[in-house]
Amino acid sequence: MPSEVRQGIDQAVLAAGNAAIESARELLLTGMSMASHLPWLILIPILAFFFLKDAKNIRRTIVVALPHRSQLRGHRLFEEMNATVAAYVRAQLFACVVVGVLCGLGFAVLGIPYPVLLGVLAAILEFIPLVGPLLLAALAAFVGALHAPVLALWAFAFLGILRIVEDYVIYPRLIRRGISLHPLAVIVAVLAGAELAGVAGMFLAVPVVAVASVAFRHWLEWRATAVISEVTP
Repeated sequence: MPSEVRQGIDQAVLAAGNAAIESARELLLTGMSMASHLPWLILIPILAFFFLKDAKNIRRTIVVALPHRSQLRGHRLFEEMNATVAAYVRAQLFACVVVGVLCGLGFAVLGIPYPVLLGVLAAILEFIPLVGPLLLAALAAFVGALHAPVLALWAFAFLGILRIVEDYVIYPRLIRRGISLHPLAVIVAVLAGAELAGVAGMFLAVPVVAVASVAFRHWLEWRATAVISEVTP
């Protein structure tokens, strides 16, 4: 074998080994980073269970601790916050169903195998902002490519269009039906949440802004009532 060929093979093997080592190092660092969040993944469901279980008692304790003239307003504030969060959860579930149905129908029309299974996965992964749609796109493209390579491109194009329609047309209107937020405010909240806290910020952006708007509206009403009571002799 000529020396030039041997050198080329040696360099290729060395480069492949270095790439494998670098990939293993990055995978290890990613695993360690994910492991650092494991305590929160265990603690958050436990705290959520106890907060949901004793929510009425906690709310009653806070309302009773308020001044007597503010107890009714505090009770109404908690009721509206609870209704807002419940409306957000319902809208999120409905959005998952809509995405699952549209994906199942779209995959069936495109001829991608297992459209029903992929539609169910689309509905489940819709709960995970950013990561879920990307994972679904990878799975759909992989399944389509096994049947016909061109289906992978069709899957990416279809999911890209669906993502734009879902994020900027369907979802803001679903949220607006139960939450007093303009669709533009929903889009800005999600973008700001993604910029500030990544995936977690996208999860929490809309309910946090909705609850804050409820609290701000009650504060304005309280200020207006206080001003009127001061002016009235």
